[in-house]
Amino acid sequence: MKVSFLLASVLYIALGLVLLIWPGISRDLICLSFGLLLLIYGIITIISFFVHDSRLGTFRFELILGIVAAAAGLLFLIKPEFVKSVIPVVLGIYIIIDALLNLKRSLELHSLQYGRWWVILVLSLVSVALGVLILFRPGMTADVLIMVIGGVFVYNGLSDLWSIFKISRITKEYRKNNPIIIDPIDIE
Repeated sequence: MKVSFLLASVLYIALGLVLLIWPGISRDLICLSFGLLLLIYGIITIISFFVHDSRLGTFRFELILGIVAAAAGLLFLIKPEFVKSVIPVVLGIYIIIDALLNLKRSLELHSLQYGRWWVILVLSLVSVALGVLILFRPGMTADVLIMVIGGVFVYNGLSDLWSIFKISRITKEYRKNNPIIIDPIDIE
């Protein structure tokens, strides 16, 4: 799961930089790229669900995200003309979903008693706001919209990387300070 989040974060940043630097990229290329990225991310997330213990609540949300991402990726690849007309809506919704997952991570850090859990909470809320901006401002010119989307992807990728780093670090510290003790009687 950590690898798929890291991969998604790096892809967000890379794609965001491309969109910021070259806003005039053709919509067909953007549609194809998003379709492939969403499909790959969705497949990785779905596979991660089946590889890991699916009884844990966190993995159920990841399965839903994986299915949505894979379905959106297929739509981008099969119906590019339709997708080009609804790209702001699709991207806005996807960014909001990802931001809500980050919000969930911030609450997990709070439950682990991490003092700066609120930073991830704030980053998540900003991501939600940026996703809503993309969702409800489809009238922006194409280049401006592409640059805004690129900036949001860079920000979202960086905030995801920071969240993953902090959660990993806190989890390691928590496990170190609170080892699991197994009673030999329980093993039998």
